[in-house]
Amino acid sequence: MKLSKKFLRIVLFYLATFHSIIFGQEAADFKRIGEKLFALERWAEAEEALKRYQQKKPGDLGVLSKLGICAYHLHRPQAALQYLEYVLQRSSRAAEPDAHYYYARTLHGLGEYERAITAYKGFLRIVSEKHPLRASVLDNLRRCVSGLKVRHNPEVALVENLGDRVNSPGDEFAPLPSINFPDRLYFSAARQNTTGGLRNEEGYEDPEKGRWCSDMFYTQRTASGWNYATLLSDLLNTPRYEVALDFTNAGQVLYFFRGFTLYSGVVLTDTAGKVAVENRPFESPMKPEEGDTGLFFASDSLLFFASRRPGGLGGLDLYYSLRTDTGWTEARNLGPPINTPYDETTPFLARDGRTLYFSSNRTESIGGLDIFRSVFDLAKQAWSEPVNLGLPINSPGEDAFFRLSADGQVAFFASDRLLDGYGQRDLYAAYFKQAREEQFAQRLLFTQDIQSFALSREAISMRAVALPTIYYQSDADLLRENNRRVFQQVARLANDYPEVRVLVHVHTDPGGAAKFDLYQGIKRAELVARALIEYGVPSQRIILQSFGSAYPVAQNALPDGRPVPEGQQLNRRIEFSFVQLGEPLPFRLTLQARPVPPGLEAYGATSLVERSKGLTFRVEMLSARQLVTDDALNMFSDLMVEGELESGLYRYCTGLVRTYAEAVALAREVKAAGFPEPIVWAYIDGVRLTRAEAANLLKQYPALIPYVRS
Repeated sequence: MKLSKKFLRIVLFYLATFHSIIFGQEAADFKRIGEKLFALERWAEAEEALKRYQQKKPGDLGVLSKLGICAYHLHRPQAALQYLEYVLQRSSRAAEPDAHYYYARTLHGLGEYERAITAYKGFLRIVSEKHPLRASVLDNLRRCVSGLKVRHNPEVALVENLGDRVNSPGDEFAPLPSINFPDRLYFSAARQNTTGGLRNEEGYEDPEKGRWCSDMFYTQRTASGWNYATLLSDLLNTPRYEVALDFTNAGQVLYFFRGFTLYSGVVLTDTAGKVAVENRPFESPMKPEEGDTGLFFASDSLLFFASRRPGGLGGLDLYYSLRTDTGWTEARNLGPPINTPYDETTPFLARDGRTLYFSSNRTESIGGLDIFRSVFDLAKQAWSEPVNLGLPINSPGEDAFFRLSADGQVAFFASDRLLDGYGQRDLYAAYFKQAREEQFAQRLLFTQDIQSFALSREAISMRAVALPTIYYQSDADLLRENNRRVFQQVARLANDYPEVRVLVHVHTDPGGAAKFDLYQGIKRAELVARALIEYGVPSQRIILQSFGSAYPVAQNALPDGRPVPEGQQLNRRIEFSFVQLGEPLPFRLTLQARPVPPGLEAYGATSLVERSKGLTFRVEMLSARQLVTDDALNMFSDLMVEGELESGLYRYCTGLVRTYAEAVALAREVKAAGFPEPIVWAYIDGVRLTRAEAANLLKQYPALIPYVRS
């Protein structure tokens, strides 16, 4: 194989650099060259030289401190701790501030937040108020506190490093799933033997102080894993920095960055199948020559990017722009709560047009940049408070460039996490237990006029749905052909919008004791659920609730006690509704019911709808698999039985209150009535919350805080 002249020059430089180390006899040579390489952040070479000095002159605390810092940067945290702990145990209190800092950073990187807090405070005690790292250490203290609160994301099956065929001791970042090839991933990397070699910020070759330029690569997933990374065409990769940014036009147009540094250059376009000389600058409000970064196309006519331009909230802010008939509109800041005085960057908007992922180093992160998620509320015309994606996607390191695959099963991102990395940043894949629903929901993009957010044309044409109420005389009526058509309509809607849950509410007229009405109702709900499952609705998305006769739409009897058959018939009904937790429905739903004759109106049903909106609490009295015959049920109001088809459990609940304190008080009454283990549950729009769901909704519903803490 013929070696290039450039490669030979680099080899000769390193041979000259290490000549005195290999053949010299003076320990001072090892120390001098090691410290020079350390200053150039050539961690591996610096470590080798300093280790040779340590062998000849053991015990130099300054050298041992630098060896610990090298081990930290080379992703060997245990070695870093050994060196740095040794130094800190033997140095004076005011000595080695770098050792204090990297000792804290190593503990932080390992997720040992309490020990890291102590170490950061130790650093602050020995440095002056003007120390350049003081502000970042104070922020890291806050991030450690966040780390103590952030929990494992239950939606994630596992996170995996893409391996040493893709990653290297260099810097891999900006993963970009292919649009046309499901098993192909594009990315960028600055590592040995890239086209530009080692260059300084002026763009000149500099084997001593230069850094590896980045090139564009791709890797292919095979049955045995991710294959070796392959460089894109030499016509695309040049001696400058190149970074693949995004695709448009169904994957036919590649947008990529080119510059003398990663922070100043131009965005170019390349059309698949065309020669590279046709690369043209991308004209848009994004100004990469001024440091704008993180370009993402939500569609061919909507782009996002990050910028430090004046007028922002501080640091990098996220902006967006729309393409109209006259060109791209002026960039608009997404504003709070998306942007903060910290950095927000690498945006990704899911296919639903409303779910935004981005990275931020705000103090709610657990390390540096963490990946957050926010959803645009079409009703409120505002973004929800961003939620940290939690472990194991985020880490105490820098986590960014989040991109979902087209099928929503996996997300790719870059991270410099300390424990399992090969180099600076590596590429990772997060596999989800279920496909992310935002990759399949109806696309409802947002735009902005001069004053406020407004729905785009797609949102204005939101689908309108009318669902009939089902009326029954007996159980045999439920599965008749006319009702099956309603079930099919409900199932089609549920399958079109996999992010929503289907609520089946069963009501009746008084047939006897409440315990019988409730139980017969939940059995009818099960018949409906099985029909929906036959039409493709997953059972875990169906919520069954029986309310007995407590919420009538019409009078069951006149004041003198005479029955009203017409009213009783109207109360024997099954109603459907849909809920998307914390978000408005992506369609307009109207429930069609038979009119109630004048003078027979009852308002129990209306009351239930109004009282169930938003956050409420109920008390589970007991759970059972058969009919509960305890007459103590009659002591309580707002009774409901909630069924779980898969487990076969029936949850008997009482109460419909607004605060956790009211629910706790009610639970005490339930216990006093002979139900030994009452449980308080929170509900949003009638949907019972798991603890994880409640934790994710704390910013939107602060009244959940005591519930989650309990």
